[in-house]
Amino acid sequence: MVYSLDQIVPSYLCDRFDRLHPWAAVRLCQEVTEYHGNSVGGGFDKLVEQNRAWVIVRSYYEFRRRPAAFEKIMLNTWPRGNDGLFAFRDYRVLDEAGEAVLTGTSYWTLIDYAQRRAVRLRDYINVYDVTADLATGRERLDRITMPPMDEPDYSFELQARHSMIDHTGHVNNSEYIKWIFDALSECGFNTYQPFSLELNFQHETKPGDNAKISVRQVNGDYFAIVTNSIGTSVTAHIMAI
Repeated sequence: MVYSLDQIVPSYLCDRFDRLHPWAAVRLCQEVTEYHGNSVGGGFDKLVEQNRAWVIVRSYYEFRRRPAAFEKIMLNTWPRGNDGLFAFRDYRVLDEAGEAVLTGTSYWTLIDYAQRRAVRLRDYINVYDVTADLATGRERLDRITMPPMDEPDYSFELQARHSMIDHTGHVNNSEYIKWIFDALSECGFNTYQPFSLELNFQHETKPGDNAKISVRQVNGDYFAIVTNSIGTSVTAHIMAI
């Protein structure tokens, strides 16, 4: 089953040129995921009552065009199956002409909310009807192979503040994208060209943690890493398409 949500792009999610920020586009994908979960009884509040929560592990997005402020778009998402450990979810964001401006695929795992450990999917995944449609050319998401990052082209540090924390008690996934693109902007990356963004999420960043964001360009591609007090939190691969 494909779940759809009509949306007008809010100006507060746009950059100074009134185009939807990459982090905001991903946040909207997370939002339609939550709406879908709520519609079938598998949303955050329902799962937390059972000491369970969904956590994104890997994702891949293709940004064909960044919609303008107040533009009408349609967010589409659907479960694409699972392998017993990861549940696969895809996205397709359409403009008024029906053209895809963003496509994505993601891997999610279910955790014990208190222990932060993975649990079996089979008792929870059956609330979703599976649609086999593949939104991107990436049927499988593997671990990103990172180049050495000890001498990045650009890096900066910050502390995880109150406004960055979501209802799971850690830095929201889209915040990492905001940090990464802040670093990319210092390296001359053009976000107005079509590009892809691949992310691996490894360790959560909690309130008060210090994080370091580093970016390096290798053969025209960009790689980013976010580290915190535990170690590697997020790795990313960004490239023009």
